[in-house]
Amino acid sequence: MGKSHRQVRRLGVRFVAVAAAAVTLGPSPVLAAPAPVAPRVVSLTFDDGRVSQSVVDRLLAAHQMVGTFYIITGAVNVGGSDPESLTWPQIHRLADDGNEIAAHTRTHPDLPTLNPPAQTAEICGSRQDLIAQGFPTISFAYPYGDYTPTTEAIVKQCGFASGRGASGGAETIPPADRYAMRTLDNVVDTDSVARLEAQTATAKPGQWLDYVFHDVGNPYPGGDQYRVTTADFTSFLDWLASQRTKGTVVIRTVGSVVP
Repeated sequence: MGKSHRQVRRLGVRFVAVAAAAVTLGPSPVLAAPAPVAPRVVSLTFDDGRVSQSVVDRLLAAHQMVGTFYIITGAVNVGGSDPESLTWPQIHRLADDGNEIAAHTRTHPDLPTLNPPAQTAEICGSRQDLIAQGFPTISFAYPYGDYTPTTEAIVKQCGFASGRGASGGAETIPPADRYAMRTLDNVVDTDSVARLEAQTATAKPGQWLDYVFHDVGNPYPGGDQYRVTTADFTSFLDWLASQRTKGTVVIRTVGSVVP
């Protein structure tokens, strides 16, 4: 004999209740993991090929870091001709340890004051000098950070992948103009380690921070304000290493960022 209308109705109610309970007691929806935060990219760059930069190689190596060294090729110390500058053997050691060797003209003139042929001789000539030494040079820095659209065009024509200024702040990756790349202000002797750290710590994730150093060490007669003590430079590297371990910072040469 079939079930009564009332029994069927009760069974239907039970079925709906069980189904509702199954929905309620089912697994909670999985929340999407937060997107990873891009690390800040730091480049440690050194201008002019000053002899005081000879200490930088071992300090970078001790922290498993590399930098970009912009060389004034006509000032390289050959046979004691310019004791304030690095020698070619010292520059080769930098390259052997993974540092990038880049160009900073032959004689460090204020390029916009020269006519185009003279600019070309300075810019292309410095690249030719470095290539003759076996360095595959692709990065260039403007003396004093000065350039014009004509200068940019010459840097490109000479075969460089980038041209770096000397101010402007944090840069993007890729840069808006690879031949007018921004940097942080040049490091000077009044800069504290805390200030250097803050420039990176307060930058937005993914930004590129190019630190521009000149002399590293104690003051010397005739030296200028573009200097950081060895102790402060080492402390800054220590801090960068700690941030790298945390995943908030990566250290890269200019040529690896803008190949």
